[in-house]
Amino acid sequence: MAKMYTITRESAAQSLGISTRTIDRYIRNGKLSYKKVANKVLLEKEEVRALQNDFAALHQEFDSEVISSSSMETRSSTPLAASNPQLEAIIDQKIEKFFLVFKEKDKMMEEKNKIIFVLQQRIGELESELKHMIALPDYTKEKQEAILEKQKLEEKITQLKHSIKNEKSKNLIFIGLSFVFLVVALFIFLKNNN
Repeated sequence: MAKMYTITRESAAQSLGISTRTIDRYIRNGKLSYKKVANKVLLEKEEVRALQNDFAALHQEFDSEVISSSSMETRSSTPLAASNPQLEAIIDQKIEKFFLVFKEKDKMMEEKNKIIFVLQQRIGELESELKHMIALPDYTKEKQEAILEKQKLEEKITQLKHSIKNEKSKNLIFIGLSFVFLVVALFIFLKNNN
């Protein structure tokens, strides 16, 4: 079956709840294929749908069951994992996906830190070049260009720092939610064992 390139970057980003920059990164990493039509990037429909399913599975919440004390007495004392291997498999899948997402976020933050380091080095080089220029008209012109470039680089550094801070906050929230999920799963497991 032929691939259908019908979804724009913007609509894919909106439906997945991510930024277009993340979509671009997925394209660069080969996670999404694309086709360019009249200066518009179109994504393959099934790949976006598969990503949506992965994201939905990652954020899916478990329903908890309220068990009365009388029904607890009639239940056997087998562990939750032994009595429900499907639940154990689902929990293992969720944990594995959590660690994959966490590793990807770490890679993203490392890349952004490298970019910040390179930009800071470039700012230092520009400042030293400014100090060593001699001809006044050329010096003034180059100084103005360097100041403008420095301002652009500083703005980019500020944006990257803000982006890293947001990524860290998202990671902490994600870790917190995962911890709560694991505590609830453990509580249900222990409750079923008693």
